[in-house]
Order: sequence, then C-alpha cells, then structure tokens
Amino acid sequence: MIHSFSCKNFYSFKNLTTVDFKVNEKAPNNDAYFKADSGWRLSKIETVIGPNASGKTNLLKVLPFLKWLIVNSFNTSPDAPLPIKPFLFGANKNKPVELSVDFEINGHIFVYTFVLDESKIILEELKIKNKSIEKVTAKKVFSRRWHEEIKAYELDDKKFNLPKGIKDSLRLNASVISVAARFNHKNSLEVFNFWKKVETNVVEAGWVGDRLLPNSGQQLVEALDFFSEKENIHIKNEAEKLLSQFDLGLDSLEIVKEKKDNSLNIKVRMAHTFGGDKEYLPMQYESSGTKQLLVLLQTILLVLANGGVAILDEFDVNLHPEIVSALFDLFLQVETNPKNAQLLFSSHSHLILSKLDKYQIILTEKNKKGESEAWRLDEVTGVRADDNYYAKYMAGAYGAFPRL
Repeated sequence: MIHSFSCKNFYSFKNLTTVDFKVNEKAPNNDAYFKADSGWRLSKIETVIGPNASGKTNLLKVLPFLKWLIVNSFNTSPDAPLPIKPFLFGANKNKPVELSVDFEINGHIFVYTFVLDESKIILEELKIKNKSIEKVTAKKVFSRRWHEEIKAYELDDKKFNLPKGIKDSLRLNASVISVAARFNHKNSLEVFNFWKKVETNVVEAGWVGDRLLPNSGQQLVEALDFFSEKENIHIKNEAEKLLSQFDLGLDSLEIVKEKKDNSLNIKVRMAHTFGGDKEYLPMQYESSGTKQLLVLLQTILLVLANGGVAILDEFDVNLHPEIVSALFDLFLQVETNPKNAQLLFSSHSHLILSKLDKYQIILTEKNKKGESEAWRLDEVTGVRADDNYYAKYMAGAYGAFPRL
C-alpha cells in the first residue's frame, strides 16, 4: 500500500508537493481507513478536487510514471527519452524532476527516490524505514548517482546484492529494479511485483479517455479483451453483476474473439431482458456510461481482487453521481475490499465530498505564476470534522474553486 508520494518540478508542480494517505488517531474509526502491518493508519480513498487546468491530472501522473519507471522502463529503447516534463516557465525548465514515494510491503516501509531529466536518471535511491518509539530513521538499500564528469554511475548495492554483470545492463533511462527483475533478482522482484499491481487510466499525455488523444477508444477494446480471457472470468462475472445493477434490464456481456488473416476481431454484444424477452444489442449502441463503466470496472475489480492501487482520472465522466458513489463504496466495504486496495481519483462530481472526511480530500489550484498547488483539507485551519464539506467548497471557503 501507498503511504505517501511527492513531486517537485513535475509538470505544473514547481514546488515540493506531497499527497499523504497516512492519518492520525483523530481520523474517524470507520471502514474508510485501515491499520497496515507496519502499524500506520492509512486511508483507502483520496480524491483530488479542483478547477479545470488546476493540476489534478498532473498530480495523478506521479504514481503511474513511477510504475512505468520501476516496472516497464527496461522495455524501452536504450536511447529513448524519459516521458517526463519539468515546470515550463523560468529557470526550472532546465532543472531536474524530483519524485519520491513511501510504500509498504509485508510490514516494511520503503522510500524510493528519483532525480531525473528527460535524458537520464540522475539519482536513484531505495531506503527502508526503521521505526522506533523515539524516531523514524531510514537505511539505504541501494543507490546510484550519475557523475557528469566521468559520464558514469556510482553504484552502491552492498546491502542489495545485485546480480553479477548487472552493471553492464544498467541504462540511463531504466530503473535498477526494472533491470534487476529481468535477472530474477529476488529482492528486486518483491518491489517489482508490488508496483505491477498499480492500475491506472492516466498516461503521460493525460487521461486516456480524452477523445482528442490518438487511440482514445483503445481503452474500451483493451477492457473487452481483458474480460474475454478465461483467467479473468471471475472479474467479468462481477462486472456483469454491477452493470446489471446500474443498467435496468442488462443481463450479460458476450464477447467472441475471432482470428482472421492474422488479425484479431472482437465481437461484443450485451443481453437485455424486459418482460421475459431477451434481445442483444451491439456494443456501439450502448450508452457512453455503460462503455465507461466497462473500462473503469476492469481497473477497479482487478485492484480489489489482487490488492494494490487504482489511480483514476475523470472518474465521473458519463456517470450519474449515484453510480460514482456506488463505485467509491466498493473500496470502503470490507466485503468487496478484503485486501485494503486503495483508490486515488479526480472528480468533478462534488457531491462525493459529502461522503468523505477532511483527511481524504486533496484540493488543487493554479496560482498567478502558473504553478499548481495542492493541499489536504485537514491542513486548512479551522476545518471541523462535522463541517458540510460540499456546501463549504461550493461556497468557496476552501479555495481550489473556479474564478470566473
């Protein structure tokens, strides 16, 4: 599970910004929170609220980028640039990006830090926290630092025991973990497999559902392909149950994959029953909301089944607020979330604020210098646990509200 993450000089976030899932004893004692093996109380839910172009999507990009860096960066061409951008204005566009994340595996809290630009990883460091009654310290697991004068890395892996010969495989644009996992290095695989369970609909260019982006419809094809696989039949069955609750008369989802002339063709139709009569409707005639639900349910149900983290941008697009609330509840209920999966999402369905605590609301806005800022609502002076967050936000009491 994720404890916190931070970014600096990352897209529209010029200054150090942190998103924290940790809460103290003042947070409500309900199913929205859980105690991790480490002893820390963590939130299952964090939502990002703010005006258009305030930086919501950029904030959500941090964890997906880290997943790509930790899991998939080895798969890129050795000379490919890193898919990342610094803050655009002033001297910062020539400064590196700084990212850090605290995450827990089997009761151990790791701190993974990167300093990088578009051409290379400048610093990569993994630490493990040691918690005592008096203080929290961190011991280095491994690190590597780029020395420009010799055009080489200084690698310290004495406590990590990387495989022999791995130094020749390390690259400017691939993390140590992504490389070492290909050598079946046990300690690296532990971190690698944790980050594989991070699921998202956010890419470098933003929300994958944006119809202005190339291949924006590909996400629906990928979701249908996922549901068609035999090993995912239990997730497909759960998706059908939920879809039938949200769409009156919808019975089942039928997917047939055909190979023809070395190409894969997916035929999809949905069964609807009214008055004892069943009819089949091709996918193109289903509502935008039903299509959006199929895409979201792939991510949500996969994370709920395996444990992990779902990062979902534009969570409420094409969906009624009550459906947004029902999807949100899947993460809160112990029956549907036995592995304490976490959800980080952005939404313009502000009624959801009435279901959240002040420890679960991240507000974003952009200042007059073009810099995005973010803060958790409990950091605002005077915010009470019994406040009507929806009403006060809509009245502009917390900021992060459009100035029209």
